[in-house]
Amino acid sequence: MTDHYYTSETENVGQFRCETTFIPSNVTFATDLPASFEGRAEFPSPGVLLGSTLASCMMSLVSVVAARKGVDLKGMRVLARAAESSKGIEKIELKVIMPLEGSHPLRAMLEKTALSCPVRQALRPDLETPIEWEWK
Repeated sequence: MTDHYYTSETENVGQFRCETTFIPSNVTFATDLPASFEGRAEFPSPGVLLGSTLASCMMSLVSVVAARKGVDLKGMRVLARAAESSKGIEKIELKVIMPLEGSHPLRAMLEKTALSCPVRQALRPDLETPIEWEWK
């Protein structure tokens, strides 16, 4: 494969830090290992980014489904926490804060949609991803 097929490039810049560039826009961000793994913990760890990626994927998918039904989810937030140990990432906990009333007719559909997010489906089957929902 040639390089034009890739969307990102990650470089080890030393001291357990990596810098990743999103090639299409040339945006760069850094990651550090957690302090418990001898990292500096000055930037998000790969585990934190995995949790953020899961949150972003779920939110994007839920937002598209809601928009198709004429519902704007502006203000929706998702908090994510990756529980890491020496064995790796053991759990990604999510809290979804919805700008809609708990009695909203789309509630069940939106909660089900979040579970079908492609990133969640790509995770290993034994990785727990509990979701707490907070409705207005």
